[in-house]
Amino acid sequence: MAFVQQDKPLLETGRPRNLFSPAAEILHLMQSAGRHVYMDIEFGYVYGTSREVMMPIEIGAVLHRPEDENLSYAAEQFRYDLYVEIWKKVTDPCGRTAGVETTVSNLSRGECGMPYDHSYRLPDDEVETAEMTAQRAFSDLRDFLESIVSKEGATAIIVFAASMERRAFRAAGFSPDGCAFVDLQREIRRRLKMKQFLSLDRLACLIGFSTDSAIISSAHFQYPVPQGYRHLLGAHRGLGDAVRTFLVAREFQEHLPYLGERIRNLVETGGGNGEE
Repeated sequence: MAFVQQDKPLLETGRPRNLFSPAAEILHLMQSAGRHVYMDIEFGYVYGTSREVMMPIEIGAVLHRPEDENLSYAAEQFRYDLYVEIWKKVTDPCGRTAGVETTVSNLSRGECGMPYDHSYRLPDDEVETAEMTAQRAFSDLRDFLESIVSKEGATAIIVFAASMERRAFRAAGFSPDGCAFVDLQREIRRRLKMKQFLSLDRLACLIGFSTDSAIISSAHFQYPVPQGYRHLLGAHRGLGDAVRTFLVAREFQEHLPYLGERIRNLVETGGGNGEE
């Protein structure tokens, strides 16, 4: 989902840029023992409802146990016979947002990337049916969340830009009782004393994220990906953004001076304006 803000300076001025305050408790949590779930949910608006009816279309998760580096993956698509608008950012090779692309897909029928007509409206008698179908998709989302959070005994959920996930949890009737909820984008901004958020696309470039399908890697980490998940690793897909979130978090946890220096260089060369 794209939320474009006005250009602002990235880092606050008039104070020292201390990389080691104030979110130590978050770093401690993300490094502590237990099962941590790095998650991304992709959404679509039911086509022709003027963005009034939203539903989850895909989710990806990386399950990580810091104490022994145990790593596993999970992913699911919610396939219903509805045409949904999919809004995706278009980025340049440096991760800067160049625009937004809107297409129409029906995952149940395998019809993807169809043209979007902003003037199309779903007939009134079909809107209620669409709302009921969207709620079934949220019920499926709840089942998936319970399977990887509750049943796995997760101690933390880490997402990037948490507002949509919070809305989805409420719509799905899911409450991660006893499980910490971390917005990685907000914590990086707070830790580095930034005025504006950096996007996942930009941070993925800064950490040197790459994938050759069999391996995901960043500047200091690499992990294998099982065969059954390798086709799901594209940017702006559920699992693709979950693995990018995971590796940004690993660099944030273990190599904060490196990440901070990369961000400072971005700002000082004027490349940090216009993030979202």
